[in-house]
Amino acid sequence: MHVSSEKLQNGFKAGYLCLVKTNLTMNRTIIISVMLATMQTAMAQMTLNDCLIYARDHAHKNIINNLATDKARIDSRISASALMPSIGLSADGNISFGRNIDPETNTYDNKKTLYTGFGLNMSIPLFDGLVSINNLKAARTRRRRMEKSAEAEADIVSIEVIKSFYNVSFCKAMVAQIEEQLARDRKTMMATERGEQLGTKSGADVAEIRAILANDEYELTNQRNLLAKAYLQLRGAMGMEISTEPLDLVETEYEAEPVAGFIHPRLEEALMAVKESRYNLRAAKGAFSPRISLSAGASTSYYKMIGDHFPAPGFSRQLRDNMGQYIGLSVSIPLFTGLATANKVKRAGIELATCRTQLEQTRYDIERQKTEARLDYRASAEEFVSAQARLDAEQLAYNAIRRKFELGSASAIDLYTSGAKLASARAALEGKRINRIICRITLGYYLGEKLIHEK
Repeated sequence: MHVSSEKLQNGFKAGYLCLVKTNLTMNRTIIISVMLATMQTAMAQMTLNDCLIYARDHAHKNIINNLATDKARIDSRISASALMPSIGLSADGNISFGRNIDPETNTYDNKKTLYTGFGLNMSIPLFDGLVSINNLKAARTRRRRMEKSAEAEADIVSIEVIKSFYNVSFCKAMVAQIEEQLARDRKTMMATERGEQLGTKSGADVAEIRAILANDEYELTNQRNLLAKAYLQLRGAMGMEISTEPLDLVETEYEAEPVAGFIHPRLEEALMAVKESRYNLRAAKGAFSPRISLSAGASTSYYKMIGDHFPAPGFSRQLRDNMGQYIGLSVSIPLFTGLATANKVKRAGIELATCRTQLEQTRYDIERQKTEARLDYRASAEEFVSAQARLDAEQLAYNAIRRKFELGSASAIDLYTSGAKLASARAALEGKRINRIICRITLGYYLGEKLIHEK
């Protein structure tokens, strides 16, 4: 069979193109797979610190507080503009009909005239009783106060995330405990059924163990539902997308990083509020002072009679010839404002007294909370030791009851009661362990330790 060289070349080209497309498709698939694997790896495990960093950047409360801080920063810039000169450019024009005054002869005529004027003016505030300066200082202080307020709110969000994180840990421990208990009771059920066949156990024992298994399955379903809700609560605290998918959380050892010269953000916010109200009082008192401003400007005009055969000077010449400049000094002295200024001063004084009282209250509350945190941590450590001792005792008691049940000297009710006490002891120990960690973090926070560790 004879095949032309052209057909062979076309066949080779088609095969080559097919191979290239296949390689491109495979490469694209590999790249997408690598990206997905990388994303899954990045989101696979999250420590407590990872959750706190995510909440700092995505929690809705933190975003709103950051926007409020940006707004305060803009307000500070607006206050600064009151100290700067104001410059304006003006232009006006008109056409006169009927009887009007001729600017050349200063007599009345009935001619149509075209007039255009231009002006450039500038005003510089020289003195206003330091009102603008105090308003600027108050605005800058307000900006720093908003920053500290946002920091305090972010700490509250972080503590909420910490509690939600360890709530997930507690629910996971409870699910694992119920699963272990269910597996153990299933073995007991199998042994009891064999005992019934051998005549060592009664049907009542089998029924009671079956009821225990049903209760274990109910508790497992309930704990899994609580775990799903705990994940949902953690996602909500972090500002993460709402989903029923569980998070792969890794519980690591808590590391403390004390801050030198630490001042609680709420206390700093209260101090800034007192400082801001003090500047507002000074600004209110400054309104009694005279206001002095300097103004300067230049103006020119263009004039023409419409329909007149007399040639008017050119536009550029008139602008040059009619150019004029001025400079002026303005002094304004407030004599009577309907007692508005005096009442503003009184109101500012009341606000200053209120902020000082709030500062003392904030100091008192922080010191009280610090003392409570210290007591809670001390109590949590002692409770954890007691819970561990209780678990050891309940474990020994359960082992003894279980052995008696196997030998036939204890009933299934005794076994169930002892198992319930053991489960309660395990849950109490896990709860006290988590409570001790949260109390330790809370105490460290009031002592100046960072909640978020920067990587």
